[in-house]
Amino acid sequence: MNLSLNSPSNYLQIKLHELLKYHDQHNKNLPLSLGDSYLYQHNPVFKNIRDHFIKLNGQYTTEDFCHYHVFPYASLPQILKAKKVPYSDNVTVLREIEKLHPKRFTCAELIKVKSNYTLHESSHCVADYYLEKIVSGQYLNKIKLSLDSKKAFRFIMAESFANSVESFANIYNTKPEQRLFYELNSYVTHNKKVNSNLQQTIDLIGPKQTFTLIYISYLYSNCLLSEPSAKQYLQILEVIITDTNLRKKVADSSSLRKLFS
Repeated sequence: MNLSLNSPSNYLQIKLHELLKYHDQHNKNLPLSLGDSYLYQHNPVFKNIRDHFIKLNGQYTTEDFCHYHVFPYASLPQILKAKKVPYSDNVTVLREIEKLHPKRFTCAELIKVKSNYTLHESSHCVADYYLEKIVSGQYLNKIKLSLDSKKAFRFIMAESFANSVESFANIYNTKPEQRLFYELNSYVTHNKKVNSNLQQTIDLIGPKQTFTLIYISYLYSNCLLSEPSAKQYLQILEVIITDTNLRKKVADSSSLRKLFS
C-alpha cells in the first residue's frame, strides 16, 4: 500500500482487514487495544513510557474501577493511587464486523471506535512518581507553598509532561497505519505541517532540548499564560541551550517559535 500523508483522509482509506492484520502482527502487549502493540514496536516514546510504567509496577486493566469511561477527568487520583490504567476492548467489535463483511469496509466508512489513552495516563503515573519526591523533598523547601499550591504544582507539571510526551511521539508517525493507530491512542495528534516544524527543531537543537521546549510551552498553556515575550523567549533558550553559538543561531528560528503558538 502506498498512501501519502499529504492528504489527511488518505490514511482512512486503509481497509479494515489490513488494519487488523497490522494489529495482529504485534499483539503481545494489550491485544484488545487497537494498535497498542504496533505502537510499542514502532514508536520509541510509546515504548519508553510503557517500559517505565511497568518498571514502577504499573498495570493495565479492562475493569473500570474508577469510572474512567464515564467521567475520566475525575478518575486520575484513583489511577495514580492504584497505578492501574483502564482501557477498553476496541478490537473485538471490529473483528466481528470483518467476519460478517470480509474485506468490505475502509476505516473511513466505520464510526470511530472508542480510543484508549494509556500513553497519556501512563505518563501521568511516571511523572507523579518523581514529582512526589520533589514535592516531599528538599527541592521546594525554599519556596513556601500551601498544601493546595503543592497539589496544583504537581498536577500542572504532570499534565504538561503527559501532553509533551504525546506531542513529541508524533514525530514517529511516518506511515498511514502508524498515524491511524496513534490517533486511537493519543489526545495529541499533529498534522504534517506541525510535524515538519517539530522535525526541524529536533534537527537544530536535538531531541532532548526539543522535548524540554515543548514541555515549557505546555506549562505556559496549562498555567493559562500568554505566549512568552521576545525577552522571555530568549531567557527560555538560555536555560535549554547552553551552547552560546548554537543559541544565537537558532534564536530566530520560526520552527522553534511556532512550538509556542
